Amino acid sequence: MAIPYLRALHHAQFDIRAVITREDSRQGRKGLLMPTAVAAAADELGLSLIKANSLRDVQLPDVEIAIVVAYGGLVPTHLLGKPTHGWVNVHFSVLPQYRGAAPLQRAMWDGEPDAGISIFRLVDELDAGPVYFSRSIPFEPDETASDALARIAIGTTGDLIGTLRLIIGNAIAAKDQIGQPSFARKLTRADGRIDWSLGAATVIQRIRAVSREPGAHTTFNGDVISVVRVASEIGPPLGIGEVVVRDGRVFVGTSYASVELLEIKPAGKTQMSAVAWLRGQRASVVFQ
Repeated sequence: MAIPYLRALHHAQFDIRAVITREDSRQGRKGLLMPTAVAAAADELGLSLIKANSLRDVQLPDVEIAIVVAYGGLVPTHLLGKPTHGWVNVHFSVLPQYRGAAPLQRAMWDGEPDAGISIFRLVDELDAGPVYFSRSIPFEPDETASDALARIAIGTTGDLIGTLRLIIGNAIAAKDQIGQPSFARKLTRADGRIDWSLGAATVIQRIRAVSREPGAHTTFNGDVISVVRVASEIGPPLGIGEVVVRDGRVFVGTSYASVELLEIKPAGKTQMSAVAWLRGQRASVVFQ
């Protein structure tokens, strides 16, 4: 989600002195050392690149302003005042709501109808800096958190470009956040485990909130099954965790009604339709 902003800054002919991203990491079954997607985009654009998992020892070039999008690390106090206009962060909520690592995902988890964007100046306190620009952005029907992040990032590049021009031109003042803050802790693997004892609507919104990262999952006979995609419509009543086929559709029971499974990924296998997987089972299925 950082890449659309980087490309927009480049296209708008900002003088990008450096792109800071995480160090290469080992990925896939073979453990190949791979650059981040941001590093690949910066290389494609011919931009100077700094790879660092922490900003503590990074030597910043002389810049007017620094922009942060989803870096996942704190900016040390000694660096906050280095750029002329400070550090500006793109955050995916209307602050002070959902400060923290996973604002959009937690909003979807909580069943909120909207996400949002805030462009604000970094201070020592987490996501507490004064705001230059913010607006709410409704979720679209059936989209996952990953879908929403990609859509909103692409759709708000103009907001960032316009705000940066005003900041650099001293034509806008940041305003203190108003209201009681809420916090959005990072989603974990444990958050991705589906609790079928909840109501169907809650189960659906939480599956979407953790898709694709960290991913929704359940268990059957001790094996982990990833739930890739579910339908938006609530299905007929079933026992909690009970899995059945009705009219060629797969449903899993919750405390209220049921959830229709569309695509799953059994452990060690490729992604497949829920119907195809269930037809391969020789006994009744109940998810734990």
